[in-house]
Amino acid sequence: MDTAADPISRKHITIQLHQNGYVMLPEWYREETTISIAHSLGTVVDIRALLPQTHISTVQTLTPNHKTNSSDNHYTGTYGLAEFPMHTDLAHWARPPRYFILRCQKGTPEVTTKILPGSALYSILKMPLLRRALARPRQLGQNGLLLLLPLVFQVGNIYGFRWDSLFLVPMNETATQVAEMLSMTSLYKSKLKSFSLARNGDTLIIDNWRCLHGRSKVPETEINRKIERVYLSEIHT
Repeated sequence: MDTAADPISRKHITIQLHQNGYVMLPEWYREETTISIAHSLGTVVDIRALLPQTHISTVQTLTPNHKTNSSDNHYTGTYGLAEFPMHTDLAHWARPPRYFILRCQKGTPEVTTKILPGSALYSILKMPLLRRALARPRQLGQNGLLLLLPLVFQVGNIYGFRWDSLFLVPMNETATQVAEMLSMTSLYKSKLKSFSLARNGDTLIIDNWRCLHGRSKVPETEINRKIERVYLSEIHT
């Protein structure tokens, strides 16, 4: 697949990601595989090569399931079919992946992906507060080392924000304030954007440094929902 042959879509993706931090592409190249879509869009993060011990594939299949009693630190096991809180993917990494793709394989209009854009985030949480906030991964590193992570980080001239109540632990009062504010959905509920990945090929691209995202609750009747996800370190322009 070559999205460069589709200049309107390419231009649309670039503009929307720059302006909003996300872009929804209904039934986009529905006959193509998720990995071919990802490679045509940008540089794919090969998690299996980076972290072979995790056994996480480059293309992950996301399916709803009931909450388990497992001690595994993952969203489905912790929240089951309930709503997922707003978070950054892989927030516990020193540098979380910049983008990710969610692509519908078996969808439903009854389940939505919710996005809190950066513009809304920074209207609630002011930058001077965020810059002082420090957290650490909930699980210590292989050597038992404590890694402090700033909630706001900078790569070149680009600022990113990270948060995940499941994978991060606040390490100072400022980070605790941020966590408490993000747990109060009433503060930003009106600012959320919601998208249903309902049809094959529906594709949602999210800037993981600029937006928080979550998932609505899943009705028992929609437990067969299947979404594929791939991480990207950059989008080709």
